[in-house]
Amino acid sequence: MLNEAVAFIEAHSDFLLIAHVAPDGDAFGSCLALQKLLEQLGKRARVVCDDPVPHLYAFLPGAQQVLPGDAAVDAEAFVAVDCADTGRTGKQWQRVGDRPSLCIDHHITNPGFAQVNYIEDCAATGELVCLLYEAFHEPISAQAGVCLYTAIATDTGNFAYSSVTPRTFALMGRVMESGFDLPECNRLLYRNERLQKLRMTARTVENAKLYRDEQVIVGTLSKAETEAVGGLKADAEGIIDSLRDVETVVAACFLREEGENEVKVSLRSKARVDCAALARAMGGGGHIRAAGTTLYTSLEQAEEQVTKALLSAFDEA
Repeated sequence: MLNEAVAFIEAHSDFLLIAHVAPDGDAFGSCLALQKLLEQLGKRARVVCDDPVPHLYAFLPGAQQVLPGDAAVDAEAFVAVDCADTGRTGKQWQRVGDRPSLCIDHHITNPGFAQVNYIEDCAATGELVCLLYEAFHEPISAQAGVCLYTAIATDTGNFAYSSVTPRTFALMGRVMESGFDLPECNRLLYRNERLQKLRMTARTVENAKLYRDEQVIVGTLSKAETEAVGGLKADAEGIIDSLRDVETVVAACFLREEGENEVKVSLRSKARVDCAALARAMGGGGHIRAAGTTLYTSLEQAEEQVTKALLSAFDEA
């Protein structure tokens, strides 16, 4: 699959890179690092996303040039980056049609929706972009190093998840050789929270309900609660981790009301529960220990539905 991705890139000269909706560090880090690789190869590449760049990732080199989803831009070839399915591209996949397309992703639930698919179950899509740098024998610049570190670090809980392998660290060693400022990058990622996000986290924890001898936790956050503290959609990233990290918890769920009859669901587990299977059953996807979906119903109904499914999965495991 790597060879097919290399051949796809060699065959085209003008690319539109698509970051998924509700973008995280892996989405933007991988997109921006890939953009820099393509430019080193003498090709044209732009990044587009239906959602704006979150405050947390605004420091990434090239983040200010990310195109909004409604930008009137076209390209010869399209690359979906870190998108587990077409729904994660927002409205962007409508542009593609039967034109050349490539998907680069690390989600095991990805059905392979592009003409060419470079999909591998690994720690982060950033790993796959690192391998593309190697395949083209291109050096990783310091700016690309910032992006790749962000991609891999944020999707592995700062190298703490079970998805991390010896290859992950080997690739990060090569990223470190780029000379990027690791301490500053780490500070911006992990010591740079908006007060509004902390207040959103506090509301979610206050709302949380514990089940099964405090081994299962479900937290909710309404749109009204988000607005009351001045929170943004992007501030919701990472709140699920505060629920998962409760000492007794094995499986966690965070439900955030995004709009009328639209609820974003995040699932995490330390063991026992297969989050990917659970999310897939509700129209979503992801990884065994981290997955998500969107439910088009009220927050109350979504909480009831997901809690029932999560507890059933926990009991059957």
